[in-house]
Amino acid sequence: MNEAIVLTGILIFIFGGFFLLNKFYRNRPVVDDHHDHAGDDGVCCGRHANCSKGAGKENLYFDDEELDRHKGRKGDDYTDEEIEEFRNVLYTMQTNEVEEWAGCLQTRGIEIPQEIKDEILLMLQ
Repeated sequence: MNEAIVLTGILIFIFGGFFLLNKFYRNRPVVDDHHDHAGDDGVCCGRHANCSKGAGKENLYFDDEELDRHKGRKGDDYTDEEIEEFRNVLYTMQTNEVEEWAGCLQTRGIEIPQEIKDEILLMLQ
């Protein structure tokens, strides 16, 4: 008799826990933690918690599509005009966005010019 009561209590506990967990997870908002950007234009869309193109926050967007043409280049292989392009984007953003922007560029395969890297380090200190 005691064994039946204990077994019933255990079963109620298990099913109750399953019901509560199911209810909790069903009501959570869905966040796409990873998004495959294969086949798109290679721009940070900012719609995912961990964007493979570097967006670290939801709805984060950098208006720097013109820099995508530098994908695959070395940091010491830029002309003065191209370095100025990076500089123009850098100085139009808020200081708290700089680190995320640099990460976004890196995951998009865009190496930052060495001169701009130095300026970024100074801004982050």
